[in-house]
Amino acid sequence: MSSTARLRTRLIEQQPKPQLVTGRWRTISLCLDEDAGEFFNVGVLFVHDEQVEVRMLDNFDRLKCLFDGRIDIDELFRTLHEIEVAILLHGPELPDELGSTIRLGVPLYASGFSAREVLDEFFADVVTLGKPRRGTREVAFRYQSTLKLRNSIFNFMQKRMQVQASRIIRPARYELRLGSGHRFEIDIPLMSDTASGSIVSGWYKNPLVVKNSLLQASADLNLMRSNTPRDQAVISILVPDRESGLTAKEYGKLVDTTREQLERIRATGIEIIEASSTLELAELTSAWWGNCCT
Repeated sequence: MSSTARLRTRLIEQQPKPQLVTGRWRTISLCLDEDAGEFFNVGVLFVHDEQVEVRMLDNFDRLKCLFDGRIDIDELFRTLHEIEVAILLHGPELPDELGSTIRLGVPLYASGFSAREVLDEFFADVVTLGKPRRGTREVAFRYQSTLKLRNSIFNFMQKRMQVQASRIIRPARYELRLGSGHRFEIDIPLMSDTASGSIVSGWYKNPLVVKNSLLQASADLNLMRSNTPRDQAVISILVPDRESGLTAKEYGKLVDTTREQLERIRATGIEIIEASSTLELAELTSAWWGNCCT
């Protein structure tokens, strides 16, 4: 062995081995036809280090062939979105059933270099409905849930703003008290003495999910503005770009719906922070709240 080869071997041996992520993975199954009683795998979850990662079905080409027009795709999309939110909010100690039509598979050991790698591997194996039909291209688009986006931005703010971030971030829902004495909970993840804010992912194929998320966020913020001294309000939204993997038709439809909704929200006096990457959105959001709270 030459001296160069020996040096290369020593360098390779001295390099730190990447840490594997280990945990338990489970299938997420949904009964799409209660009369038939048949369950289909529509997603995969992975629990590791007390965290839960989820990937749900977002390609419905095979489903349309299987069920023709018997399934409302928009309604199914909303259902899958609600299932994911319920799992993430529930945390790692999950039951075997989330309802009469939603089942979770037996927890099985899994490991990989990242949680995303584990999810992708098992999703490809067990969620056969997600495979593109023969002759169609496999779209690289991967949706990003609002809860996942929020956690990423929270982590960035905590590192960038440190103690100040702990006074702004509200991981739990806020109990709003009205002048009438009634109380109810609203979703306000960011708050100071003078401002309230929300974080929304617009990184979905289905414009209805994005529209509904923006409507809910703006409604909650307007309630805060009307019933508390916090007259400033802001929504941070992650929006796909042309390189996101959406088809031209999907991208155009999503952009049109999102832009229309954002303009209506701006007209009510709510500020909008938007970006096409999580890092950029986190930086802009941190800067806004840093200026607001100084």
